[in-house]
Amino acid sequence: MQYKKNKTFRAKAHLTLVGGLALIPGPAPVANETPNEEVRPNILFLVVEDASPYLYPAYGNPHIVTPHLDRLASSGVVFTSALANAPYSSPARSSLISGSYATTYGNDWHRNNHIVPGHYFFPQYLREAGYFTVNAGKTDYNVTQEVQQQWYDVAWDRMSGLKAPGRPNASYNDEARGERPFFAQFNNNTSHMSRMNSVYMHLREPPRLDPEGVILPDYVPDLPETRSDYALHLDAIEDTDRWTGLFISDLEERGLLENTIIFYFSDHGGCLPRGKAFPYETGFTAALIIYAPPKWQHLLPAPPGSVSDRLVEFADFGPTLLSIAGVQSPGHMQGKAFMGRYAEDPREYSFNFRTNTTDHFDPSRSVFTSKFQYIRNYTPYKIHGLRQSYQWAMPAQMAWDSLFHFAETKPEHRQYYLPKPSEMLFDRKHDPFGMNNLAGEPEYEEVLTELRKAASTHIRESKDIGFWPRDVRISFVEKGIAMYDWVRENDYPFELLYRAVESASAGEPDERYFLEDLLAHERPEFRFWGASGLAYLAFLDQLPEVPVALFGLLDDPFGSVASMAAEALVYAGYTEKGLHALVEQAWDGNTNAISSLEQLGDEVESVLPGIRQLAENNNSNRIRFHARSILINFGEMPMAKLFEPAAVESFRRNQRSRVERWAPTRP
Repeated sequence: MQYKKNKTFRAKAHLTLVGGLALIPGPAPVANETPNEEVRPNILFLVVEDASPYLYPAYGNPHIVTPHLDRLASSGVVFTSALANAPYSSPARSSLISGSYATTYGNDWHRNNHIVPGHYFFPQYLREAGYFTVNAGKTDYNVTQEVQQQWYDVAWDRMSGLKAPGRPNASYNDEARGERPFFAQFNNNTSHMSRMNSVYMHLREPPRLDPEGVILPDYVPDLPETRSDYALHLDAIEDTDRWTGLFISDLEERGLLENTIIFYFSDHGGCLPRGKAFPYETGFTAALIIYAPPKWQHLLPAPPGSVSDRLVEFADFGPTLLSIAGVQSPGHMQGKAFMGRYAEDPREYSFNFRTNTTDHFDPSRSVFTSKFQYIRNYTPYKIHGLRQSYQWAMPAQMAWDSLFHFAETKPEHRQYYLPKPSEMLFDRKHDPFGMNNLAGEPEYEEVLTELRKAASTHIRESKDIGFWPRDVRISFVEKGIAMYDWVRENDYPFELLYRAVESASAGEPDERYFLEDLLAHERPEFRFWGASGLAYLAFLDQLPEVPVALFGLLDDPFGSVASMAAEALVYAGYTEKGLHALVEQAWDGNTNAISSLEQLGDEVESVLPGIRQLAENNNSNRIRFHARSILINFGEMPMAKLFEPAAVESFRRNQRSRVERWAPTRP
C-alpha cells in the first residue's frame, strides 16, 4: 500500500521509507539461555481494535492529529505491511498469543471456543525467563473456560478485565513485579466496531469530526452513513492517541520509558464495510508502530524514524518478544522473530486466512508479498455480503445493502454482493483496496502461479485444519479433545483434505468423480467438501448428473453436511426438494441451513412463507435474524426491521459507552 506522510508528521519525524532492512545482530547466546535480567528491556503492548493503517496520520491521514503516536514513530518504526493473519479479533489474537497460525489448532473460527495444548500461550516462556507478565482488558483467544482456568495463570502474573469504578485493572506497576522486567499488554476497545454500531443514525453519539469533510477510501460508496461511521472511527483513533499518552507519561514519571520498547498496534483492519472480517488488505493489514528508546534502538528492524515495508505478521510477535528477551522460541511456534538475538531474515511471504462471518462458513487463504496479495476462495459460489448480526448494525453497512438491493450501485461496489472468483490477485501499490482482480490477466500468470503454489504449500506445511465446519469442531470440544493433538495422534489424512478443498473450489468437471467419492467418507469434513465441490459444479452448470449419495446426505448427523447437500441440490435443479430440506433444517436449529437460504437469493422465493414463519417464531435469535435478512432482500420487510428492539437498545448503549470510556485500561 502506498502511503503519504502529512507535513506535520514529516517535520517531526523525518521518516524515510526503507524495506526489509537487516537487524544489527547482538552476540549469539547459548540456546535457551536466560540472560541477565538487568540488561533486558520492558515490553509494552498497546492494543487497539479494528483500525486500518489509512486511519492514522503516521500513514498519511490528513483529518486528525495524533501527537503521542507521532512521538513513538519518530523514535521507532512505522510498518506498512503488518498482517494480522486473520481479519477479525479472536483468530488474529489466537495467532498472536500462540506464535503460530490459528488454523493449525482449528482455532480460526471467529467466536468459537476450543481446547488447545498447554504450550499455546507464549507469555509463559517470558515468565520462565524472569519477566513479570500482565494482560489488562481483553484476551479473546478462542479457548474454553477449562483451558482458561488451567493455563491463564501459567501465562500471566496478573490479569484483569476493563477498568471499572473501584476496580483498577492489572498493571506493570503492581508491587509484586519488584525489579523484574515486564511484558504488559493493555487493550482499548474505544475504536471497536461497536463505536459505530448504532443501527440508526439518530440514536448515536455524533462524531466530533465533520463527516462532510472526510475523504473516504475508494472501495466504499459515498453515502451519508459511510461518512458518519468513518468520522466516528477517526474520532476513536484520536482517543487512542490520548490513551497512549497516559502510558508515555506514566513510564516517564517512573523512569521506565528509557528501558521500555512499545508496540502500538490494532488487532486487524478497520470497520468500514468489506474491511474487518473480509480477506482483503483492508481486513488483514493492521497499524503497527514499534518504539524503542535510544538504549534499545539497535534492535529495531529499520532506522528510528523510518517507515518499513517489511512483511511481519501476528504469528511473528511471540517469537520476536522471546528473541528480544534473549530466549529462543520453542519448536512448535511457526512465526519468525524480526527483532532481537534470534531475528530471522525478512519474510518473502505472509500467510493469512479467513474462515467465517458468524454462521457463514466461507474459508479463504491469502498470501502477501511486498507487491501483491493473492486470495484463494474455497467456496467461490458464496457472496461476501451475507449479513451477520453484529457488523450490519453499522449504518454504513445497512446503507450499502439498500443501495445494492433497491437502487443503482456503481460496478466497483457490486462485487461485494456477487459470487467471487476462486482466485484473486491485487497489486498492493497501485490497488491497495483490492478493486481490480489481476488473476485473469496473462501478464500476471507467473505471479499467480507462484502465489498459488505458496498458498497450497503453506496449508500443507502448517497442517491447516481450518477447513472443518463448526459443528465438526464442536464435536471435539464436547468430547474434551484438542484437535491439534488428535490429528497428530491418529494419522489424519491431511493430504486428502487439501486435495478435497482445492478440487472443490476448482470448478473442474474432471474432479466430479473424486468429489462424489468424498460423499461416502467416514469423516464429516470430507463429506462436506464433496458436497461443496458438487454444488460449485452445479452452480457453474457443469454437473450433468446428480449422484444419489447427495440425496442421502440430507439426513447427515452433521448439520453442516446436510445443509451443504441441500444447497447443492438447489443449484443442480432439485430446487423444491433442496429448499424444503433447508427450511426444515432451520426449524431444527441448523444455522448452516439459514445461511444457505440467504446465499441462494432469488431461488428461495417459493419458500418465503416458511421463511417468514422462521423470522417470527423460531427460537433462535440467529435464525430469526437471517430469516428477516431474506425477507428484506425480497422487499417483504423494511431494512429498519433487520434488528429486534432489544438488540437495537443494546447497540445504542454500547455505542455511547465506547465514546465516553475512551481509556478503559490505564497504567
